Amino acid sequence: MAALLESARRRLADVDAALERRAAGGYGVCETCGRPIAPERLAARPAARTCIDCAT
Repeated sequence: MAALLESARRRLADVDAALERRAAGGYGVCETCGRPIAPERLAARPAARTCIDCAT
């Protein structure tokens, strides 16, 4: 049960961080290379911080 709670907290923190990036104008931009994150990746993982290339 504790593991599920911790996982939910991490996901909520990821969403909060994505909302902060959106407010700052950085949502959809890879934090590693600065290139745009593909819309398909954002559709699958809205809180993604990196593009596919940098995530691998």
